[in-house]
Amino acid sequence: MAFSDSQTTLRGDVNCLVTEAAQADSMLIGLKVFPVWNVPVKSGQWPKFRLTKGELLNPDATKRTPSGSYGRVVRAYEADNYTVEDYGQEEPVDDTYKADMSRFFQAEVQAGKMCMRSVMLGHEVRVAAEIMNSTNFTATAASVNYTEANIATINFVLDVTDACTRLNNKGVIPNTIVMSKAVFARVRRSTLFLNQLRGIMGNNADRLASAEDVAAVFANEGITQCLVGRMPKNSANKGATFSASPVWGNTYVWVGYVAGGDPMSGGAGRTVAWDADGGFLVSESYRDDARRSDIIRVRQSVDEKVVDSTAGELITTSYS
Repeated sequence: MAFSDSQTTLRGDVNCLVTEAAQADSMLIGLKVFPVWNVPVKSGQWPKFRLTKGELLNPDATKRTPSGSYGRVVRAYEADNYTVEDYGQEEPVDDTYKADMSRFFQAEVQAGKMCMRSVMLGHEVRVAAEIMNSTNFTATAASVNYTEANIATINFVLDVTDACTRLNNKGVIPNTIVMSKAVFARVRRSTLFLNQLRGIMGNNADRLASAEDVAAVFANEGITQCLVGRMPKNSANKGATFSASPVWGNTYVWVGYVAGGDPMSGGAGRTVAWDADGGFLVSESYRDDARRSDIIRVRQSVDEKVVDSTAGELITTSYS
């Protein structure tokens, strides 16, 4: 951590700190989509029954006659696994800098907060890459492209309802919708969605819909939350002028079932965190006397893991 503006003199009679992007942490939704599952070992494996080989939805119970036998089934399972990776960031806090800045803020605490944000942002990027991924979840084209020209005919309600039906057909009752801020902004202005909202909320719907309103429209389908991915990231090279790009892309809307704890509880994915190495987030510091600095470190040992690819559906928006 260092002072970078050589043209400015810090005044000792002003004791506050201004940080840009002050509200960024509140935009993170990755942990809501992939809740933490703490595990005791770095790598693990478990059995997994799938719809076909596990015959999970087969109505195969047979009628037995006297002296007869029941039909039998031999279910097959597959193996699934995880392997956590070590992610982290360090920031040196020089003794001179710390003493000079002590009238404004605690340099070590501030360094820890900023490192934690970087680590959490990395987690957000990885979760978004797993969720908005047609390799992991089946993608179906929207009934109408989500373009500005189609604002009167975008049929978000039909698209989500159809996605819920596809999930029901796999034995899943969804509870979550995930979309980017840009897609959300277009959906909440679309004519057909506003008409649906007015039918539910009456005059209270004569305003721009909130994420809670979107969830309320699909309450009968089981939806309890709509998560809007607002988090930006810097896409510029290190040291270059900041250039914002969205973490959550506009290509898809995700509809699915989210759950925490042991994967036996169901749910699309987990953030697998290795307990023995500190779990989801660890803040540490150590001394570097050669540089008269305290080194602040934030790290995590995690694997962002899709545990059930049938627990989610993607709607391809063709957003532009």
